Amino acid sequence: MIHEKSCGAVIYTVSNGERLYLVERMQKGHTSICKGHMEGEETEHETASREIREETALQVRFIDGFRRTIEYSPYEGCLKEVVFFLAKASDTAVTAQPEEVRSIEWLKLEDALTELTHLSDRQTLLAAERFLNERAGLTEFRPMRRKGRELSGAECEEILERGTSGVLALEGDEGFPYAVPLSYVYADGKIYFHCAKSGHKLDAARRSPRASFCVVDRDDVEPESYTTRYRSVIVFGRLRELSGGELPGAIELLARKYFPEDTPEHRRRYIDAEIDGMAMLELTAEHMTGKSNIPAQNG
Repeated sequence: MIHEKSCGAVIYTVSNGERLYLVERMQKGHTSICKGHMEGEETEHETASREIREETALQVRFIDGFRRTIEYSPYEGCLKEVVFFLAKASDTAVTAQPEEVRSIEWLKLEDALTELTHLSDRQTLLAAERFLNERAGLTEFRPMRRKGRELSGAECEEILERGTSGVLALEGDEGFPYAVPLSYVYADGKIYFHCAKSGHKLDAARRSPRASFCVVDRDDVEPESYTTRYRSVIVFGRLRELSGGELPGAIELLARKYFPEDTPEHRRRYIDAEIDGMAMLELTAEHMTGKSNIPAQNG
């Protein structure tokens, strides 16, 4: 087994009181967080510093206390470890390394989450955002009280993938909560919904993008014990209305979920006939929590 190691950093700055995160559009076509391979006897921080200088020409200050590691296999027989730190830039002037980086952008959190290609990068960015919020006393998501019933991230994703409907909660008219049951499709850390081009749901999403989405996987009432055996997931995130060329792909994801046996030709004809009257919303998961009181032997 070959072992490789890279190091990098989530880089941010503050402009007009708002955090902006650096994302790199790479020559290979994907969008990424700054990172690169370790060389010689470098330490992890030395590698991250060198990669930042080479790819962006930035001088940064590392923030103590943040270190996130991910592992994956880029090809058969290789295990790669990537270590991410958190770094703050004092200004936004950058110079992209042309051999590897096509362009560099400073983006708000929700825009950066949309642009990053890989789920692991989006999760790393969200971990950095939560770390900074905690340092500032702005923790956004409270921990689960009954830890023994908490589901893992993988279990939550399995529920989202097999679920057929859920309830989207938004801030509705006059500040009243607006919770609406919807069909959906989950793909790579994002949830997609369809709706009409006008209405309460779309108005609420445009006014305030923060939302939650709940999927109930099991709901078995046990009358004799006055309880319910349940399993459910709640996703918190921000909504974005898709536009232009983004629409067909998202609609196709939804169509393939609910009618996987359909032919590509029939599916395309149906989408072409309906697309002009449809809007699509994308919920990027920022926090996901699952809970169950079903004994393991009962599934």
